[in-house]
Amino acid sequence: MSRCQTSYMRHLLLVCISLSTGFVMSLESDKNQRVLWSSDGDSTMSVEGNTRILGMTENVKVTQGTLEILGNEAIFEYSASTNELTRVTVRGTPVHYQQQLDEDGSIVVGTSNTLLFYTDETTNETILELIGNADIQSPDSTMSCEAIIYIANRDLIREATGPCEGTLSTARD
Repeated sequence: MSRCQTSYMRHLLLVCISLSTGFVMSLESDKNQRVLWSSDGDSTMSVEGNTRILGMTENVKVTQGTLEILGNEAIFEYSASTNELTRVTVRGTPVHYQQQLDEDGSIVVGTSNTLLFYTDETTNETILELIGNADIQSPDSTMSCEAIIYIANRDLIREATGPCEGTLSTARD
């Protein structure tokens, strides 16, 4: 099977899995979905201490429910003892992020040079750190900063590193 056919089959499998788990879901249900990935390039695996590291290159796609991250390369960090995914780092020119906010189909989108994706151990919230030329847009606001820490479960920018600029819309009718 050619490299192009293998890539096509991976993407087809990803689409089938997404459809079988239900296409329209809210952020709350996204957290309960498996993290899926695909890439067109090479991958490497190594162990450093208690961390198993999976690296991949070329057209990387990471999904969890409606959450989707696209980039040039990704590093997945797993606990070697529990096999639990602890962090995903995606780099790109730029990295693209999008996620459905609610059942009505509202979408949040973002871009940055690097994106860190993990669950906060204390609050159990999904955290996205957009680093370098970070932009995020939701139906009610836009923000551009050097870095943004975004809590996906609450559609909340927890922290931003300036300089920043943006807009905040008034409440919807």
